[in-house]
Parts: sequence; structure tokens; C-alpha cells
Amino acid sequence: MKQSQNIEETSGQSAQGASRLNWTNILSLLWQSRKFICIVTGAITILAIIISLILPETFKSTAVLLPDTDKSKLGLGGSLSSLAAIAGVNVGGEESVVRLYPTILKSESVLRTVIYSKYKTKEYSDSVNLIQYWNIKEKNPERDYEVALLNLRTILDVAMDLKTVVLTMSMETEEPQLSADILNNTICVADKFIRTQRNTNALEQRKWIEARLVEVKADLSKAENALKEFREKNRMVSSSPQLLLDQERLMREVQINTVMYTELKKQYELAKIEEIRTTPIINVMDYGRAAAKKERPKRSIIVLVSMMLAFVGSGSYRVIEQMYGENIINWCNKFRLIK
Repeated sequence: MKQSQNIEETSGQSAQGASRLNWTNILSLLWQSRKFICIVTGAITILAIIISLILPETFKSTAVLLPDTDKSKLGLGGSLSSLAAIAGVNVGGEESVVRLYPTILKSESVLRTVIYSKYKTKEYSDSVNLIQYWNIKEKNPERDYEVALLNLRTILDVAMDLKTVVLTMSMETEEPQLSADILNNTICVADKFIRTQRNTNALEQRKWIEARLVEVKADLSKAENALKEFREKNRMVSSSPQLLLDQERLMREVQINTVMYTELKKQYELAKIEEIRTTPIINVMDYGRAAAKKERPKRSIIVLVSMMLAFVGSGSYRVIEQMYGENIINWCNKFRLIK
């Protein structure tokens, strides 16, 4: 009972102390503690300046893309759905279609090629890949690749405005030209991936017609050669009904193969047009370029925020110490006795 009464008395004294400490007293206390506040603020500000100077500079490159969002190309039966499956992405409905491009751009199928591509850097005399540039040396090559993939996904930012369907990509590294090179290479690899690693009806139809066209062309050449040889061996065809019949059969074979070849050639051209029409493309509005100004660190912001936090923190510390210092000590002693 005595212990609980003491705790209640302490809390009551704390409330009374808080009521007695008005704004005038607080300002007076802060003025009296100005030396302490200035020392703490100055020390933390100097530390913030040193840290901001030590932090490495990074340069940001930005690219703006306008993806193709035609429903005939982006539907579940279209080529991008097949691309999503290849990239390990499950597309479920039209709402997910607009989010497909950012997912593909950051997929392992695209970034693997980006990681192992060669880049010119200021740090190395020869062109190096990203594993070499970041000096990643893990236990095995597979682990090196995983670390590089994580790093690349961290510094590669992809955002899409769902209203305008404009895709914005950005990349930050310690070299301005390297940021632009990696970003533009990512765009090229993604575009090539979308164009080649797909499975559409137009593509399959074009491949079938192309293969059939080769066969019909061979049959046509064979029929033409047979007719040529027949005419060379039989100069007096008109005098023999049998020779006339054989010649008509050979000519008919040539005509049939000619018609088939002509029709397949037309269908082949139409299939190529359809394939191009149904191919999803990435329209690049602005390629990444080397930044002339660093992106980070924001030294002035770091110093100003650190100075403000140090000033407010040191002042608050003195006020709390004046208001609750003795009570906190009493509370700690009471809890020790209770334990």
C-alpha cells in the first residue's frame, strides 16, 4: 500500500510540476541551456557535414516509354500473355495487363542479359559486366549472379501511370554514363525479349506457311524439270496421242504447283503482316542520357535536417530533464524495490 501511495504521490508531483512549467519557464530554461544546446547542435551538424561528404555521389538517368496496350495484343490469347508465362508472371484479367510491362522489365529473363552485358566505366580500363563492376565475389558464380540481380532490381525503378499508361524508368549508379547505358540496354533487351520470345497464332501460321512454301517450291521445280526433260526427248509430240497425253499431265502438274506456290506466297506475306501487326512493341519517347548533375547525396538537406533535429532534440532533453528528471529517478528506484 505504501509503495502504491508513493507512486501516486510521485505522479501527482509530476502533474503539478508540469502545470507550473509554463512557456515562460520553458523559454527561460532553454536560454539558460543555450551553451549545451549550441554544443550538441554544432557537434551533430559537423558530423552530418562529414558524413554527407563521405557518402558516394550517384547519378540518375531516366527514360520514358509508351508501351503498346492494344487489347488484341495484350489479351489472354495474345503474345504478351505468353511472354508473361515465360517471365514467370501470372496474368489474370485486363487490370493486370497494364502492370505487365513493369514486371517484364524487372524479370530475371530480361535482367540476366543486362547483368552479363559489357559496359564501359571510368573505374575499369576494359569493358566489364555488372558482377565485375560491383566487385561481387561470393562462394560460387550462381551466388554472384543472385547478388547482382538483387542490386540491379534495387537501383532500377519502374513506375507506370495507370491513367496515361506512360512508363517511367530510372537508374542510379556512381557514373552518369553508366546509368544511361544500363537503362538503355534494359530497354533494348526487353524489346527484343517481347519481339522474339513469344508464341502467337500469327507466328505459328507464318512458320507453317514458310515450311509448306519450301515444299511446294521444290515440287514445282521438280515438275518443271520433268516437263523440260519430256519436251527435250520428244520433239514430235503432236504426232503421238500418248505423248500428247503425257505432256498434258506434266503441264497440269506444273500448273497445280504454280497455283499452290502463288497462293502460299500471298498467304505468307499476309501472315508476316499479321505477325508484325500483333507484335507488342515499346515506343521509347525519351532514352536515358548521362546526367549532368548528381542525384544524391542531398548534402544541404542532410545538414539542415540534422541541425534542426539536434536543436530540437537537445532542447527537449533539457526540458524533459527539468520537468521529470527527479520523478524518473524515483520511478526507477520504486520499480527496483518492487522487483
